[in-house]
Amino acid sequence: MDTTKWKSVLLPRDCYEEVVVIARVEGRTISGQLRYILEGWKQENLSDRDQEYIAEQVDSFKKENGVDLTSKSFSI
Repeated sequence: MDTTKWKSVLLPRDCYEEVVVIARVEGRTISGQLRYILEGWKQENLSDRDQEYIAEQVDSFKKENGVDLTSKSFSI
């Protein structure tokens, strides 16, 4: 797996099974469905200012460290 493009995430089995079924129904891959869910959640729950802040922080981290962001490498 190309870790510069893809990362693995752990989901509880019941969540995974639902994501798989929803992805099939909507004609997406599992990763495509997770991206769709994340984008929808951000639009519903984050202000434009929050979304800009997140994008700036991710960009800043990548520039400073030259590596992908992980939950272990970043704290607020």
